[in-house]
Amino acid sequence: MASGSQELERFVHEALLRGESKASIAKALSDAGWRDEQTRGVIDAYADVPFAVPVPRPRASLSAREAFLYLVMFASLYFATWHLGSLLFDLINIAWPDAADPNYAWRSFDSSLRWSCAALIIAFPVFAFVSWFVARDVARDPIKRLSPVRRWLTYLTLFVAAAVLIGDLTTLVFNLLGGELTTRFVLKVVVVGVLAGSVFGYYLQDLRREEGAGPGRMWSGRGWLIGAGVAVLAALVAAFFVMRTPMEARQARQDQRRIEDLTALKAEIEGWTRRTGELPSTLFELSQQPGARVNLADPFDAQPYDYQVVNARRYQLCATFVTDSAAIADAAVYAERQWRHPRGRHCFVLTVPEQKDD
Repeated sequence: MASGSQELERFVHEALLRGESKASIAKALSDAGWRDEQTRGVIDAYADVPFAVPVPRPRASLSAREAFLYLVMFASLYFATWHLGSLLFDLINIAWPDAADPNYAWRSFDSSLRWSCAALIIAFPVFAFVSWFVARDVARDPIKRLSPVRRWLTYLTLFVAAAVLIGDLTTLVFNLLGGELTTRFVLKVVVVGVLAGSVFGYYLQDLRREEGAGPGRMWSGRGWLIGAGVAVLAALVAAFFVMRTPMEARQARQDQRRIEDLTALKAEIEGWTRRTGELPSTLFELSQQPGARVNLADPFDAQPYDYQVVNARRYQLCATFVTDSAAIADAAVYAERQWRHPRGRHCFVLTVPEQKDD
């Protein structure tokens, strides 16, 4: 038994073949209980061209090329939107610090900012270019607006944006009822709402455009894309003012390497002391033990690390640093206060912990 859709298509074709007008066919179907949205697409599938038999309009088809373009476009949209939100969140965290975080003074968002900036610098231009390329194709051939992959991905994007908006508003109301609203929190809610809302609004409007938009009407989403580009550029500029320069980042990694070397020396010194009952007299003596894996000198300027015994269980390790750890503390090695240092030469006074009896 043929499905209802097949029966409808066959009826419309037979009626047109017998010379009935589209208006009379639509009225007959409406009187029979068919809804307008069910019949419009089937009736409009035939062109108003005088001919002996009904002439079908060209229909959109799925091609590998279109699938590739739309997948790249929407994937880059998701990626860029996520990282724009992450970048704005980091800027908000920096401008409005959380007083409840005891480690905030030693935290840095530099690594997160760099990732977000790198993602936006690559992903957003890809999204903009592919969007322009697809829009040009659609303007030349409006039937491509009916591409199945375009419709599926557009509805998926609407679903994701709607879900984010619902979650965003739910979080806002929850915190409002709990009396925990802060400037920092409200700004983050606004960021999520604006990003998800703008994407939802644009693609909802995109779905409502008629397929008859001819080549004379260039892409109406150009203004939205320009606005998004301005927002991305403004966020990047703000991030560049906050982030370290590449030279400063390089210097920070050098100091992190020095801390890693000192940490390895500390572990070997404590192991030596537990085995022998006393501190090693020199670092060279320590390095000669079997299995020791330590660096005795700075890997960047070849200056030896300084080691001095203070008393039976205390000693100091010294190195020269090019940064202040308070400005670069975005690595786990600075989680312990004992490794925080100023710029220049600094000595860490360390104590071998007492060995507990079993």
